[in-house]
Amino acid sequence: MKRYSWFVLLGVLIFSLMPVAHARKVKADAYFGYSHVGANLYAPYTPGMNGWQFAMQVRPIPLVGVEGDVSHYGADAGAGAQHVTLVMFGPRATLHAAGFSVFAHALGGVGHLTSNVVPGFPTSSTTFSSYAIGGGGDAPIFRGLKLRAMVDYLGNSNAPSSRYSPSHYRVGVGLAYHF
Repeated sequence: MKRYSWFVLLGVLIFSLMPVAHARKVKADAYFGYSHVGANLYAPYTPGMNGWQFAMQVRPIPLVGVEGDVSHYGADAGAGAQHVTLVMFGPRATLHAAGFSVFAHALGGVGHLTSNVVPGFPTSSTTFSSYAIGGGGDAPIFRGLKLRAMVDYLGNSNAPSSRYSPSHYRVGVGLAYHF
């Protein structure tokens, strides 16, 4: 039930910004790229995971916008497999100069972990709260297309205790289109 309340809140926020969008030209950007998270972040004794990330920002006022972020990671360790999906949203501040952009964001939302330790046995899964604090930059390639690099500090309510020394980071690189 909590998962659906986040989507309802995001929907209300987006629809409340629509009158502002009609009053002035709204800036936006969309990003898709490769992403990597550190080892032991979601469960003990797991390797770092590779995956993809999609993010979109709508900026109805200069410098400040609302960002939505969806990412998915997976790792096969020995006989088992682990997959994590994150859905987060929050504010983002962006500065632009000479075609380049730098931004900082603070995102919060939910994550879902599925693990299959032994093939043929039931898969375990859990849902948890998650957050990301970080930023990145965009370098122009051609017109509105830009190369983006980003780094985030990740946290979640499912993280193992400190004895597993989790690596709370996410790095990514990909393409962003500014429109």
